[in-house]
Amino acid sequence: MEERTGDKLIEWLYGILARPVDTLNEIAREKPVGLAFLVYLAVATLVMVANLFGEEGRASLEELMFEVGITIPLPVIIGGGLLLALVSIFILAGLLHLLARLFGGKGGYWNFFSAYAFADFPMIITVPFTLIAVFAGVIGSVLDGAITFGVTIWTIVLQVIALRESYGLSTWASIGVYVIQFIIIVVIPLAILIAVLAALFIGL
Repeated sequence: MEERTGDKLIEWLYGILARPVDTLNEIAREKPVGLAFLVYLAVATLVMVANLFGEEGRASLEELMFEVGITIPLPVIIGGGLLLALVSIFILAGLLHLLARLFGGKGGYWNFFSAYAFADFPMIITVPFTLIAVFAGVIGSVLDGAITFGVTIWTIVLQVIALRESYGLSTWASIGVYVIQFIIIVVIPLAILIAVLAALFIGL
């Protein structure tokens, strides 16, 4: 008798935390795209709402809107942020898929997408700490920062494992794919921005 979807989801979510290698390998093989999408959407929503209501997030948002001279309703901000998050995961998964195939990996986009989306699940741990920081002052903010940093590193490791298990790559090849992706989406655009700003500054 097949396991019910709810039971399987709970098993996978627990597995991401307790036995990530076997779990991500199974998810990549099973390709539960719908569940993966819902997990990612739920985590992204909770993290975003927590950050918006958190002390630093709210202050930064209010300062930005004051400087720009506009007021954006909170539902619009949340909706826009979620749309950006959803578009981003499809693009990033696609970029990693192409790079993994260039490295000789064998696997499908949706297989990897499923594992990649589930790999984001530990970020939900940051939500209570972000909210606690609102009431706990400096100590709360420091704890929130430390927890968020640690969980972010954990999530990156899980994403690398998702790459390895989805495409049959070696650990080092998977790390290489991830590093190249980081260079493409962060380092190169940042270098271009710095070069443009430097050119503008020199031209003044």
